[in-house]
Amino acid sequence: MRRPRITVLSSLPFAARAWRLASRLRRKLSGPRRLDAETLDLSAPEVVSDPFPHYENLRLRGAVHFLPRHGFWLVVGFDEVHAALMRPEVFSNRVADYTQVDDVLLGADPPAHTAARRVVAPLFSTQALEAEAAFAESAAERLLQPLLAGREFDVLRDYASPLVEEVIAHLVGLDEGLLATIRAPRLAGASIEQQLAAIDSSVVTVAAGLPVCKRLLSTGLEHTQALSLFRLLWVAGTTTTRRAIASSVLLLLKNPDARRRVTSDPSLVPAFVEEAIRLHPPEHLLSRVAAVESELAGVKIPAGGAVKLCVASANRDPARFEHPDALILERTPNRQLSFGGGIHRCVGASLARLEAAAALRALLRLAPDFRAARPLDALGFVGFANDTERLEIQT
Repeated sequence: MRRPRITVLSSLPFAARAWRLASRLRRKLSGPRRLDAETLDLSAPEVVSDPFPHYENLRLRGAVHFLPRHGFWLVVGFDEVHAALMRPEVFSNRVADYTQVDDVLLGADPPAHTAARRVVAPLFSTQALEAEAAFAESAAERLLQPLLAGREFDVLRDYASPLVEEVIAHLVGLDEGLLATIRAPRLAGASIEQQLAAIDSSVVTVAAGLPVCKRLLSTGLEHTQALSLFRLLWVAGTTTTRRAIASSVLLLLKNPDARRRVTSDPSLVPAFVEEAIRLHPPEHLLSRVAAVESELAGVKIPAGGAVKLCVASANRDPARFEHPDALILERTPNRQLSFGGGIHRCVGASLARLEAAAALRALLRLAPDFRAARPLDALGFVGFANDTERLEIQT
């Protein structure tokens, strides 16, 4: 007999107040006090293993906090994160986190950003996405064969990573040899700087011959700009999507009722993916720098101040989402911020959703009875913090 579905409260303000009161009570009864902004260390093991209670604690104290240990302002409320995303003239993308990957689109502000986005957007047209959807479905089925043969299967290493890499390679026109060369440093655990250097050294000599680079160069971009955008397509297109797939599989394992529904009705897969991305964004923190002195939620941020927009906290803000920690397939609208917002909203968000849905459909169709290879409570996967975490399943 199936469990009764959650009854959604009809009054959002009432639900939000009730959730806040329950949260305060839980915090009082659940052992040690959560660290406040003055003492919070986001890199501490207990925070990395489960950051969401710490985000909740900060939200209860306010929407914007300065973290002395890190030297930046952390924005945790939905409305405040959204407001910052919509004000690129105040909260700039010109930060080292982004410019080291790509300073043409990701680490750029208007008007340069506007021109670059116009160049890249056709790569993600409806026609292009339809072609990638068919390719992703075929690749997913092929990658699942070892699992179907009874072998233990690591979702990240054996499925999510190769799948998204093959899709991006197909999108940009990489052959197998070049794909293997670019893959090698990541598989060896290289730093992001080493991975970027490998991409440059592998692609720079042949970039002009790649279909995607030919298209970019035909728009008037310089060779170095085309290469920078290629790096962005590879790094962002593979990192975020493999995390989304791994988080989705883990949620299937942890939510048997939702898993049964999605398995019996594949049309629910996109809704499941949307909830998975909301609950576990591929990136918890989006970096910004205050271009001018500004104020957010009554907190003054000086010009030049480092700002982190916590979309993982915003996506669970009870002021915006009823039962924010629950996976609800009927959640509509689901206005989550995992892929950003405003002019800097991820240009490849539709492709990421498509790949994650293709990966889940193939897995549920070909191996509907897959199970975790070790106890779920031993799985500490948090995609934003550790790409080397293992998520092993078997049939």
